[in-house]
Amino acid sequence: MTIVDVGATRISATGEVYHLKNLSDFDGNYVALSAGAAVAGGADAIYLENQHGVVIKLSTTAIGLRFNLAAGGVNIALKA
Repeated sequence: MTIVDVGATRISATGEVYHLKNLSDFDGNYVALSAGAAVAGGADAIYLENQHGVVIKLSTTAIGLRFNLAAGGVNIALKA
């Protein structure tokens, strides 16, 4: 769910995973809280955490102009 989202950009992201004890703990509903701004290229870090305590830190790089304030989530599931 985006509360405010203004701008046009191209975004790429990489991530690091923390507190993963079992691979099965990776699946789940991740919630996030992020706020950021980028002008002509900028970087943000977004933290997602699921019900098993697994944390994903996404580092994003944006090209263009963007301002957002969002609270949201995503469901992640591994496929065999």
